[in-house]
Amino acid sequence: AHGSDATLAYHGGSRSSFSLNLSGSGFVGGTATEPTENPVTNDEADGSVAVVQGNEQEQVGPDCTVNFCENDLASGFLQKYKINVPEGQNAANCEGCSITMELIFEGEAWLSIAFSEDGKMIGSEAVIGIPGSIPQKYMLGGYDVSVIQLMPEEQQTLTDASITATNGQTIMKFTKLMSEPGEIEILFGDNEFLWAHGSDATLAYHGNNRAAFSLDLAAVGVAAGEEGATNPTDPPVEVEDNRGNVPNAIQGLGGGQDCTVKFCENELTTGFLQKYRINVPDGQDPETCDGCTIDMELIYDGEAWVSIGFSLNGRMIGSEAVIGIPGSTTLKYNLNGYTDNLVQPMPQEQQTLTDASTVFQNGQTIMKFTKIMKEPGEVEILFGDNDFLWAHGSAPALTYHSARSAFVLNLSSGAAQEVTAPNKGLWLAHGVILFLAWGVFVPFAVQASLLRKLLPEGGIWFQIHRGLNTISLALFIAGFAISVATTNKEEQPHFSNPHRRMGLAMFIMAILQVIGGIVRPHNPPEGEKKKPVRVGWEVGHRVLGVSLLACGFWQMYEGILLYGVKYSTDESDEEAITIAY
Repeated sequence: AHGSDATLAYHGGSRSSFSLNLSGSGFVGGTATEPTENPVTNDEADGSVAVVQGNEQEQVGPDCTVNFCENDLASGFLQKYKINVPEGQNAANCEGCSITMELIFEGEAWLSIAFSEDGKMIGSEAVIGIPGSIPQKYMLGGYDVSVIQLMPEEQQTLTDASITATNGQTIMKFTKLMSEPGEIEILFGDNEFLWAHGSDATLAYHGNNRAAFSLDLAAVGVAAGEEGATNPTDPPVEVEDNRGNVPNAIQGLGGGQDCTVKFCENELTTGFLQKYRINVPDGQDPETCDGCTIDMELIYDGEAWVSIGFSLNGRMIGSEAVIGIPGSTTLKYNLNGYTDNLVQPMPQEQQTLTDASTVFQNGQTIMKFTKIMKEPGEVEILFGDNDFLWAHGSAPALTYHSARSAFVLNLSSGAAQEVTAPNKGLWLAHGVILFLAWGVFVPFAVQASLLRKLLPEGGIWFQIHRGLNTISLALFIAGFAISVATTNKEEQPHFSNPHRRMGLAMFIMAILQVIGGIVRPHNPPEGEKKKPVRVGWEVGHRVLGVSLLACGFWQMYEGILLYGVKYSTDESDEEAITIAY
């Protein structure tokens, strides 16, 4: 990249990515800058060759506007595609261009290819094919199958769409317009794609069978990685491995221990201890070990389910965990969401734990297991920095956790760092603002109406009532906006628990209450009988007001509990806040 002057600022279009073979074969992909010779570039995927001349790369290999180009998405999953350019059009700024795509999967399962603006699932669009039906276009509204929604009929514009399961393969084919109104455009250049497939022909959660990848449709059949052009046969990375780079880390326990010789210990929280040891087979090196395992023991003071999770980014969704419930088999789980029904045991063939048990004895819950550190299709446990998650319940039945946290643990030294959950200040502001609204201003507004006879005459009670309710509504809108924005920032589903759903219901009810107050029927002069419509409005206004106040009290209490769980606050602090509230 370069700028337009000597001040470091945005580069605009003056930048590109390229691969360079330092052994002498030259540039691969991108735009070469004034080479002294005409090096030859080699596409390792299909043997295509391009010659770089001056500032331009002359394509002499497969042209994806003429022939199908290929991209290995994963082992046993192939993508083929061709750009269809109408006569008289140029592919780079084409009107009416389409892409013909073919996905070939070794096995029988539903298949999907998605188009994204940021490489993330939520908000993307996909073509999903299920054997026995016609491939169609979908909106990806979340991680649960229930929010994978068919696009409206007028947007189902695929042509030559089919999916078949024959000879041990599932093959999906379709042709799609590259630019369609209101949809993510497929560019003749860099694109963010997602692939996924199921384990059978029923549309259900994909588990680990998915990834994001970049693909430059203008290149010579080259699939790009997260940045720039790379070998298309390299496996695409689904989630950036940020282990050990989590912000807001606090130096914890450990350091300087040999955890291959004896058990190392890490205090997860008060009354919750982790012990572990790395088992290295003879003749192996722990850093490059094939067949290394980890013995782990979790000791919790109390009777409850306990869990240790393995993550690539310190977040729950997409991670994997070992969960132990006293009296039940200790198993490996996929953490697909925040609700109990999305925490699912892994398939039987992945239940590879040995010496696994969870017992309650002498007032403690003790879970033990041995796990292979590197298993196909699972998060690898490294002999170095790892992102772990811990959690436990309040009882031996698997329900929403009563406490949990993320932490970074270096298995080579025993050094641990606790990771503070993000956005603590935003959620604290949300709680304080809404406490002022529903714990202070709304109760005083209600009291001004109920105790109007104790106030000076002349309608002063009404001025207080209206003024305090106006302030509380403004605070409510601000607190609600903070909640929605922070939930977006954390990439969590909206209105996914009772507290959030109640907040939405209260927001709607409060707006209706205010509108009702503005357009209320007039009170008749003193001595005249109230009209039925006025009587009905007064009853409704009071009932809705009392209902909102009761909901507000419940919301504040529930919010304190959720905040305590999210940020692992001390139970005595939580009790003090509850008493003050």
